[in-house]
Amino acid sequence: MKIDIEDVDSCNKKIKFEIPHQEYDKKVKAYYQKLGREVKVPGFRKGKVPIALLEKQFGPDVKKEVLSNLISEELNNAIVEKDLRAVGQPHLLEVNAEEGTDISVSASVEVLPTVELQDYSGIELKITTPRVTDEEVDQTIEALRQRKAENVQVTGRPSQDKDLLKIDFTSKLGDQPFEGGSAQDQIIQAGGGQLIEGLDKGMIGMEIGETRDIQVQVPEDYHNKEIAGKDVDFQIVLKGIQEQKLPELDDEFARNVEDKDYASLDDMKQRVRSELEDFEHKEAKKAVKKELAEKITEQNQLDIPEGLLKDQVKFMAEQARKKEAKEDHQHQGHDHDHDHDHGVEVTPELLTQYREPAMKALQEELVLDQLARDLKAEVTEEELEQEVKNMSQLLGGGNLQQIKREWEKNGILARLHNRMKRDKTLDAALEKVTIKEEKVDRKDLIADN
Repeated sequence: MKIDIEDVDSCNKKIKFEIPHQEYDKKVKAYYQKLGREVKVPGFRKGKVPIALLEKQFGPDVKKEVLSNLISEELNNAIVEKDLRAVGQPHLLEVNAEEGTDISVSASVEVLPTVELQDYSGIELKITTPRVTDEEVDQTIEALRQRKAENVQVTGRPSQDKDLLKIDFTSKLGDQPFEGGSAQDQIIQAGGGQLIEGLDKGMIGMEIGETRDIQVQVPEDYHNKEIAGKDVDFQIVLKGIQEQKLPELDDEFARNVEDKDYASLDDMKQRVRSELEDFEHKEAKKAVKKELAEKITEQNQLDIPEGLLKDQVKFMAEQARKKEAKEDHQHQGHDHDHDHDHGVEVTPELLTQYREPAMKALQEELVLDQLARDLKAEVTEEELEQEVKNMSQLLGGGNLQQIKREWEKNGILARLHNRMKRDKTLDAALEKVTIKEEKVDRKDLIADN
């Protein structure tokens, strides 16, 4: 079958082809044979109905259906044969089907624009990472010490800031108790800010067995509206004190940190510094990959098919609406999801509102897709499987194949694959541009941002 493709513009093609009459006639006869085995005609057994009778009774409908199906089939074959990256369904423009002659068809179809990337090797980028300080190393190690801390009972001294206190309390508004205003054997941290301001700090200096009266002013936005904005009198009974005992910062502590296999405290400090530096470099690299994607997209501005643009606008508007609905539900105190999404109508107002970000997102997506083709960046099944395994472990584990099936069903797996492919593509592209790496003090980095 001869197929002619005419360029209307970068996003629209006109397809012309002819269907031989013999092909059409063959399909019509096959349809009548199938119809003869299915329909009941008085006086004839199934499969024995003369074709002439079927033609007389069903002719116009049969010819119309066969022609429609044949055009649709050949149109799709033409799109595949000519490797047209069609967006949506083609639209018939003209069909000439005179009795006994070949059938000529013309149709239009929106396509993704051809992308021939400009040379991007001249792009210069800077990776700026903050220097890791001794203080940051010490803070990380201190967090590990806190995880190893033990709480020990204390006697013979009053309570101090940061002690864990076991208390009973009662409270009154004026001379009346109120709902939720008393408890027994509560554990709170002195000065920890868990309670109404002034209450936990008011317990500092108490002796075990002591009873103390503390009056506090409850904030206006307090969740219990009965006492919000009012003065409340608390009576506290201190029943016990615990303090946090941290392990000694030495080689033994370093060797006992789980899953790290530190040889000594010095080894621990060096490896913690290295891990922090790796983290900072990865974060900085994320930013520079985003910048590279933007620069390559700017070099290769593309026309976007209107149908694809409307789909993207619809998607962005629906996402924004879901986000707003979720925030409204949270603000109103709802603890369940009301998802009554019946789709968004793409109005001229929505097109105006979202056209620019939608165009930017689609242009970047098409450019990076071509970049992945040029660089042969693909994500293997093994790589995807490993990433699913890593993420599932972070989420608490479970049956890997079941998680993968669920993620495939709700689209998470496809998004994960796309993210991995994007990262792999930009990693490969980074090797072809000029990158200057610089370390700066964190305060200077914050000031620049």
